[in-house]
Amino acid sequence: MALTFATLLAATLIGGCASMGGGPSDDELVAKVLADWKAAGLAQDIDGMLVFYSESFENYEFGDKAGLKSFLKDAADMGYLEDAEIDVEGAKTTIEGDEATVYPVEMEAAFGSATIELVLKKEGDAWLITQMDVEQY
Repeated sequence: MALTFATLLAATLIGGCASMGGGPSDDELVAKVLADWKAAGLAQDIDGMLVFYSESFENYEFGDKAGLKSFLKDAADMGYLEDAEIDVEGAKTTIEGDEATVYPVEMEAAFGSATIELVLKKEGDAWLITQMDVEQY
């Protein structure tokens, strides 16, 4: 009886794992990037935030990833990121193929308020931010 139960349990576990798709969904992976990006932003951990940006990141205002890093470090040094609040609860994630759009992400800090749109692309197994549109008001 013990052997039969163990065999049944093993078959159930193996079958359950196979039917689950073998890992988190793209929605879950993007949500994790967003949550970790937010946590790094609230901590003013610029290097921690930049982990979630692709080397191919481009922006009309900041330029590339190095330009974004310089902008964020300057903003933090000048106190513009003090008392930051980042609201991702109302953001909608739309995934089409290997591209995801997250909008609107609302941010408030010493600089004022902004609405952010993030565009992520799947690079290998990771989702990374490749574009960011910031509307400050």
